Amino acid sequence: MVRRSSRVSRTPRRFGYASSFEPYPTGARLAAAKAVRSEGRRMVPEVPMEIEKAPETEKQLKVVSVDLLKEKNGKEHHTDKYEVEELVVRRGQAFYIDVEFDHAYDAASDTISLEMLMGTRPRVSSGTRLVLPAVKKAPSHDESGVEILSSSDKKVSLKAYIESDSVIGLFDLVICTQTADEEEYRYDVETDVYVIFNPWCKHDETYMPKTSDLEEYVLNDDGMYFYGTKYQIGWAPWYQGQFEDTAIECVFSLLNKSGLNYTYWRNPHQVIRALSALINSQDDDGVLVGNWSGDYSDGVEPTDWTGSISILKEYMETGKPVKYGQCWVFGSLFTTAMRAIGIPSRTITNFASAHDSDANLTLDYHFGEDSMSLPDEDEDSIWNFHVWNDAWMARPDLPEGYGGWQAIDATPQELSRGSFRMGPASLNAIKQGHVYLDYDTKFAFAEVNAETVYWMVYKNRRKPPTVITVDSDNVGKNISTKAVGKFERHDITDLYKYSEGTQRERMAVATASKYVKSAKNFIKNVVKNIEFDVIIPDEVMLGSDFEVTVTAKNVGSTTHRVPISITGSTIYYTGVKKAQVAASKRTVTVKPGQTEDFSVTCTAEDYMSSLTEFGGFVFFIMCIVSETKQTFSVQRDFVLKKPDLNIEVDGGVSVGSPFSVTISFENPLDFPLTDCRFRVEGPGIEGHRLERYRQVKPNEKVSHRIRLTAKRAGYRSLNVTFASAEIKGVKGTKSIDIN
Repeated sequence: MVRRSSRVSRTPRRFGYASSFEPYPTGARLAAAKAVRSEGRRMVPEVPMEIEKAPETEKQLKVVSVDLLKEKNGKEHHTDKYEVEELVVRRGQAFYIDVEFDHAYDAASDTISLEMLMGTRPRVSSGTRLVLPAVKKAPSHDESGVEILSSSDKKVSLKAYIESDSVIGLFDLVICTQTADEEEYRYDVETDVYVIFNPWCKHDETYMPKTSDLEEYVLNDDGMYFYGTKYQIGWAPWYQGQFEDTAIECVFSLLNKSGLNYTYWRNPHQVIRALSALINSQDDDGVLVGNWSGDYSDGVEPTDWTGSISILKEYMETGKPVKYGQCWVFGSLFTTAMRAIGIPSRTITNFASAHDSDANLTLDYHFGEDSMSLPDEDEDSIWNFHVWNDAWMARPDLPEGYGGWQAIDATPQELSRGSFRMGPASLNAIKQGHVYLDYDTKFAFAEVNAETVYWMVYKNRRKPPTVITVDSDNVGKNISTKAVGKFERHDITDLYKYSEGTQRERMAVATASKYVKSAKNFIKNVVKNIEFDVIIPDEVMLGSDFEVTVTAKNVGSTTHRVPISITGSTIYYTGVKKAQVAASKRTVTVKPGQTEDFSVTCTAEDYMSSLTEFGGFVFFIMCIVSETKQTFSVQRDFVLKKPDLNIEVDGGVSVGSPFSVTISFENPLDFPLTDCRFRVEGPGIEGHRLERYRQVKPNEKVSHRIRLTAKRAGYRSLNVTFASAEIKGVKGTKSIDIN
């Protein structure tokens, strides 16, 4: 018979490890949750019930109170920022407990041990029952135990050790005592314990040696992501919020929902693979609904989000996928999820990112005999930018040398073994072209290293298309992430690929091509007597006209005739065209040593009605030298500039005290802005704010004042977005010092 404490049960947590996801329970659902919990995750009953009491004895050592020393353990485990009631510890590292018993501890006759229990059927074999036996000294990293540090009268100080490869999760902590030949006594500690990965521990698969990297990739909750084109790189702030209670609760709820066997909850690569499928809702009712249609009338526009917590809170409160997200939202949200459970991670942007739909490592674009683009023939696409993640870990499931950063993507693009997800794919494997290694390395390789092939399609369809030209340096540009310790762009292209045209880069492509059934070989030797260039202004404010110019310079000794065609369309950032706004063709005659230009003007009147929230364009240029058949074919991306959002804080800011923020900007358009709203989010304020605003007149300068309340001290970032029916995704950030 096992003796248990008969103390009053505590209020149940807002979520548990049930067989399916449940949102935060309230009212009648809360009462039901209490009843379910007694038969669910707990080994020790959570509702009042008759408990068989142990016979009265002076020998039995019983618990009176427990102190989990949250402040001490939090600092030592780097978990003191977590805003949860539970204790958060990292595996492979000892934590401390002070226990007061009903009478003095006797080392000669009393034995104290611990158990940590998770799930409905905790078992040692699955890692959901951790047995911490009494030990005289610290055990090895792959063993558990509890050491008595000191005892004074009725108080005992314990030091608990958990294996470095322990299963992660939310555990019920039970203190067990055995006195001489008495039966075991068990006390269910009121506060639960989160066990997460430990990148500070050399024996943990997530171990990261540099302190500055740990500060950035695990502990930093002020993030940023990059967007735009490979020619125009912009950035936006993002509040990660990994220490807020919603983050860690949601992550473990998702893991339970994933159906991943508890045994694999010890392996970071299995955990993040499972989570990557549930950050999106494509096939499993996960957190976020992807939408690239331009119609977000029944949800939130992806450009409006400024942080992860507002999304996670809505998901946990409603139990329904949140509308809507695109790649930067999926990527930023996934960074939060991984950091919340201790996995070093970062948000990555790949400019000119290839989406190779037929897995042949080429992107195929088609033109007619009139040199005009044939978009209906194109199945592949080049995203202006695509955001995914890197996660840091060892890969014991792969041959040696493939640990370190791993590419992982939660944006629903293609199925990976039945679920919309990608990775983790070793960056070392991607760089070397070792596309046969798990997971989805071939797809990731194509994103950064696919070749762009331009085809001529003939009116006589019996004549097969021919290759016009091949561009091997068109995708995988300026791969970017936030710099360590700074709000700056850090280029990590060299971690994903060798420099274009080098012998190593060609070898990597050749290696990858061996594992592609439909890989193609192309002839690239073409005589080039004409040098071409495309000129687009660096910055054009939304609502302004602009020109696209093609120049042709004759570096040969004879005159040439050059037909030039320019086709321009507004696009979504994924490269999908919305509407054609320019199409023109002209033949220029270029004499030796001379340069001829051909320009097309795009007016605001032409493009405003079909502009996407991204504000992007794509221009296809085709030039064929009549005499030599030299071909120049290229696509150029372009994004309009949006107005600046200025943020000013009125006076000093103190925790718990209201303060004012003034937000101002100028409408650059010659017509009013309607359905206007501001969103504010950040680690220094209470909650996420959405405020509606009046109509903004043409070319009007406006200011809007918002009252906020600071909840945490420190140097914090405040993130603001403005959106209207006409302009979307106007962003700004302000650093504030909260006392």
